[in-house]
Amino acid sequence: MKVLLYDFRWRDEKICEFEASVGNQFAKKAVSIGDNISIEVSSNVRCGGSVFEGDFRKCPQDFIGKAKCDMCRAREKSFIFTAFDGFNRDNVTESDLARIADEHLVYFAMFDENLIKIGVSKGERKSLRQIEQGSHFTLYIAKTPDGIVARQIETLLRQSGIRDKIKPSQKKDLFCPEINSEKGEVVLSSLIQSNLSVFDEYPHLREFLIEPEFKDWSETYGLNNIEDSEKSFHTVSLTKDESVSGKVIAIKGPFLAIETPDEIVSVCTKDLYGREIEFDERPAGLRLNTAFQKALF
Repeated sequence: MKVLLYDFRWRDEKICEFEASVGNQFAKKAVSIGDNISIEVSSNVRCGGSVFEGDFRKCPQDFIGKAKCDMCRAREKSFIFTAFDGFNRDNVTESDLARIADEHLVYFAMFDENLIKIGVSKGERKSLRQIEQGSHFTLYIAKTPDGIVARQIETLLRQSGIRDKIKPSQKKDLFCPEINSEKGEVVLSSLIQSNLSVFDEYPHLREFLIEPEFKDWSETYGLNNIEDSEKSFHTVSLTKDESVSGKVIAIKGPFLAIETPDEIVSVCTKDLYGREIEFDERPAGLRLNTAFQKALF
């Protein structure tokens, strides 16, 4: 059965889910490390619809060319953190602020030694937020009573030059970055120490800084299954009439590492949003419209 892929989410630290639709029906398909999987792309991109407060609606325009059209994006409404810096409240309401009234954490997420971002998450999503974005290492640096204070801390550190957004395309070749846990912790710890001056004009925010807490997510992602393999490993972007079938040996953020008889391939699930996908079992292997050309050095 062909389904229109809407999303890919981590449900907990072991199970992920594809979310997809057939007409007005919405369903989920679980996937974990160790599962066999087949993914065949059957269409080009069109809008996958919208989900708001648990209610799925197919795209009323059946919009072609975008996985999320402007109308469906507007229905879902942007989360306050996409526009709120913690200081300027001109474009937020009290009901908006009520949504971020619980405990929050501020963190540094490392994807490679030179690819680090500052971020904020609700306390209840402490681990889930990291694994869903594919953080290789995390250093939690502050705990706040609400999202307002957390965003203020994030904004000050962002203004000092630390990025707050990293695109999936920047992560695709960093499934197993060449930096060990010890060095990662040193790099992230030195980053907060070298940026403490950002709080000079807002000294009250210093009280929310905590003893930094470091986390290595390699085991959660199953990265040893790639590192211990002798098979070649590369990234593919599946398009219409292409497929891969094999065993899921690692999952990192939105990326699936799928082992076939000949190789291990990484597929970014975000690239599949808005495409018709068929999950029916196929013979193991990678099928592309043009032969994959390995680089020669």
